[in-house]
Amino acid sequence: MSLIARDISKSYGAQQVLDQVDLSLDRGEIVGLLGRNGAGKSTLLKIIAGINRPDDGELKVGDSTVGYMSERNPLYPHMYVTEYLTWVADMRSIKDVKSRVAWAVERVGLSDVKGKKINQLSKGYKQRVGLAATLLSDPDIIILDEPINGLDPIQITQYRALVKSIASDKIIILSSHLIQEIEALCDRVLLLKNGKIEEDRMLQRSQGGNSYTIILELNDGLDRSQLENLDGVVAVSSLGAHRYKLDVDAAEDIRTTIFDEVVRQGLKIIEMKKEQSSLQQIFQ
Repeated sequence: MSLIARDISKSYGAQQVLDQVDLSLDRGEIVGLLGRNGAGKSTLLKIIAGINRPDDGELKVGDSTVGYMSERNPLYPHMYVTEYLTWVADMRSIKDVKSRVAWAVERVGLSDVKGKKINQLSKGYKQRVGLAATLLSDPDIIILDEPINGLDPIQITQYRALVKSIASDKIIILSSHLIQEIEALCDRVLLLKNGKIEEDRMLQRSQGGNSYTIILELNDGLDRSQLENLDGVVAVSSLGAHRYKLDVDAAEDIRTTIFDEVVRQGLKIIEMKKEQSSLQQIFQ
């Protein structure tokens, strides 16, 4: 299961909102879409969800189904929780509605409030109702647009745990302008700026390492694939004129290993600079 977008562009009148966006996502990833307000995040998510059509480009999801929870999370406040979810399931022509609603209620932790009206619920529980409605059809790709807006710290922690618990066999795309939320929840971050993806990087928390960047300038061209095979090197990208950026996630300082590989390739180092990398630096 995968999601592939190629050259996705979208304009509203004279305003270019998305400009040739490329991305490729795979099952099991929680991907954070980070950007300032107006960067084009919601537009991209709506295109992936099939709500909007791009002006140009191609989107491939294969046989995968997509579930979308918008930032506004529209609910009917006068309805009871199970009543609302049953209505949503009926609208989607889901088979065995009763058991499916019961599954969704249990999955997102709504059992204690399933007999209440939605207008009686806290913001955190309302967000859970929205997620339950999104999960009813068991989509392969789940899109969450600014899902923690208005939640208190305890509700945010609970919501993170909930999202992680459903992520193993799905693609989850979460949009936010909050850097700490992306860092806490996502495996990978896409930085959207002026309608383009400016940065695409893995957040290597699971390795327990230390993320940093190495800027490398050499006297000649480098075989990047050999550097990318080194332990701790996540990615190598060209900055032009024999300059390279290495994204590193390693508990140890691996500059001596990089030095040895450069020498093995018969090259000379003009500059090698280590910089701590953080989403805050990327964002700015």
